[in-house]
Amino acid sequence: MTKRTQRTQKVDIYQELTDRIIRKIEAGVKPWQPTWSRYGLARNAATGHIYSGVNAFILNLFCEHPIPYYMSFKQAKAMGGNIKKGAKAERVYFYKSYYKDESGKNINAEQAQAINEMGGETQRIAFLKFYHVFNIADVEGVEVETPEITLTPHERIAACEAVVDGYQNAPVLVHENADQAYYAPSSDKLNMPQLEQFKTPEAYYLTLFHEMTHSTGHESRLNREGITKPAKFKSERYSREELIAEMGAAFLAGHTGIDGDDEIDNSAAYLEGWLKVLKEDNKLIFKAAADAQKAVDHILGK
Repeated sequence: MTKRTQRTQKVDIYQELTDRIIRKIEAGVKPWQPTWSRYGLARNAATGHIYSGVNAFILNLFCEHPIPYYMSFKQAKAMGGNIKKGAKAERVYFYKSYYKDESGKNINAEQAQAINEMGGETQRIAFLKFYHVFNIADVEGVEVETPEITLTPHERIAACEAVVDGYQNAPVLVHENADQAYYAPSSDKLNMPQLEQFKTPEAYYLTLFHEMTHSTGHESRLNREGITKPAKFKSERYSREELIAEMGAAFLAGHTGIDGDDEIDNSAAYLEGWLKVLKEDNKLIFKAAADAQKAVDHILGK
């Protein structure tokens, strides 16, 4: 069986990103609330790849341009272009791994698998790395095709309804309590106020997406600890589950093209709670983003 460990980095990548998000919160911004444009989640303009997990989150959050499309220096050069002088790069994060056998000798993945299959033990050492990408606004000499944005509010709502309708083995959606939106794991019910009670359709769907993300943690779905085990308000487990739901709603908002910029509720107490948990665990944002991506993929049937 392979054991996972993580190597301490000279530069703490986890802390660097967490510090950037903390600065956003301290400035009064709720960073996982979708504020990006209707171009949707960030993508690589050279390959069309849509970034997921923490990369989808940060490439939209820290994008200073209207269109969140990116490419690397090498990709721009291969397409006959170049990067503008003084352009600011963003990071795309990924994990690399190497393996050791019981004696501590370096082995490759195939050798590790063979040893595991024979009942031996190996060690997998995973470490976080990154590469740089640039927004297409900072790329010269490359023509990038961007979609025409002609969506109407009705069409955006239709896109949201398609996500709701496509959620297989979903909880029962009820309107039993007009004053609250919540997911109840014991009965596997998702309660929502009526659409007409919200200031905008976007606010309704953002709230619904939040509760739908919670519901993926049910034991019959992704069996996530934040849902299957009761947690006290503001505890680490409670905070992590709420962060997963917030980010899941943001990812689904990006998928459907709705903008929640007008729906932000930045109460001081709420933001103070997030500061506390992020300062205590600098890997939390990576863990929550990964779990949120799994939840969204489950809802979308991926």
